[in-house]
Amino acid sequence: MNRFDRAAPRAVRDVAGFFPAGSGGPEAYRQIVATYSGVVAEIDRFAPDVVFVPVSLPDSSGRVSTGLCAEFYDVAMATASCRVALMCTDLPMLPGGFTFDLDAFTHIVRDDRAPPAWPEGAATPDQVTDAITRHVAGLVGDGSTLQTGIGRIPAGVFAHLAKRRRLRLHSGLLSDPLRALVESGAVDRSVPTCCATLVGSHGFQRWLHERSDIVLRPISYTHAFSTLSAIDGFIAVNSALEIDLFGQVNVEKVDGRHVSARGGLPDFAAAAHRSRGGLSIIALPSTGSGRSRIVPRLAPDVPVSVAGHDVDAVVTEYGVADLRGKDAEARARAIVRVAAPGARRALRAALGA
Repeated sequence: MNRFDRAAPRAVRDVAGFFPAGSGGPEAYRQIVATYSGVVAEIDRFAPDVVFVPVSLPDSSGRVSTGLCAEFYDVAMATASCRVALMCTDLPMLPGGFTFDLDAFTHIVRDDRAPPAWPEGAATPDQVTDAITRHVAGLVGDGSTLQTGIGRIPAGVFAHLAKRRRLRLHSGLLSDPLRALVESGAVDRSVPTCCATLVGSHGFQRWLHERSDIVLRPISYTHAFSTLSAIDGFIAVNSALEIDLFGQVNVEKVDGRHVSARGGLPDFAAAAHRSRGGLSIIALPSTGSGRSRIVPRLAPDVPVSVAGHDVDAVVTEYGVADLRGKDAEARARAIVRVAAPGARRALRAALGA
């Protein structure tokens, strides 16, 4: 992800996006700062002239599904004068998903390549990840509505939720572990699982085909405050690069390099914090690259991706720091208690304790 063919945009004067371009990015690349909900307004303002949309084969009524992603296609299609359908024979059709009439496109290009697969990595988590995910799963009760990202921590959380019942999912992105959770009986099938993007193995993609219990919706719906504020018992589980004793979260910058962007994290964290019976969780290993990922305060050059007041619980392999109902000092002390043992003395010293 976030890879560029450096030669492709040679004749383009300006290249912009919402995530870092990575080491292969063009020199003229500009990263625009926005949350996912803010990207909707930015695309509307940019009013693109050309948009490419991967779509499935048409159904009997002539409508095509956007298959694995709905993110920003609605707003981009509304402004573009050249609308190109990339018709992929292997793209799954989700009957309740985001669809367009084929006549909405000005051009159709046949693409017989298989959609890209996202490797999930090792099925068995390491001991640290397993401890973290067990702690997180203990915070999720029957009937909760869950949001997660992708990676080892969400996969591990799903694995520990197989015995829950009536779970609902509303997320920006879901992947292979969703299948095991659905097949375990933990998910309430009467309420469709909703997300903006699906990534995973080719087997997962085939499993999605013609499922009516999983729907794609654009970011203008999945991340909208009006949508999220109506969900009771909303639990957002997200990871981070580091967190400080104020509860401020950094998911964007490490060692002076921008490695990611805010994405939908601020939208979901704020919604979960405000949800009746909800919980905004930041789950992360206590250390990384030989140093504590819990720091006294984020460095001046590090962006605050999520404000401290939108974090209800911090989870590491050492336990859960429940920040709800605590003053600033008590919050900081709770966070220190789930830091790596070797880092706690320095963190307490930063508190003046």
